[in-house]
Amino acid sequence: MGASAVGEGKHRIQGPEGINTAESEIFEDDKLWYFHNSHGEKIGPFRYASEARSNLESLMASLEARLKSEE
Repeated sequence: MGASAVGEGKHRIQGPEGINTAESEIFEDDKLWYFHNSHGEKIGPFRYASEARSNLESLMASLEARLKSEE
């Protein structure tokens, strides 16, 4: 699992290496978990960090599949 850092009352967990960290970052805000999509939109809330990560990974897999089908 990636490194974590704490700052300003918000926890940030960086995603697996090899994925753009700007797109893979999940964060906590008021005891709920979120991530930003490639448009910078806040996606969530999720009750657990693992739930946010799972949804982010599903989104990334879906995007990769769409890109491959367009080739």
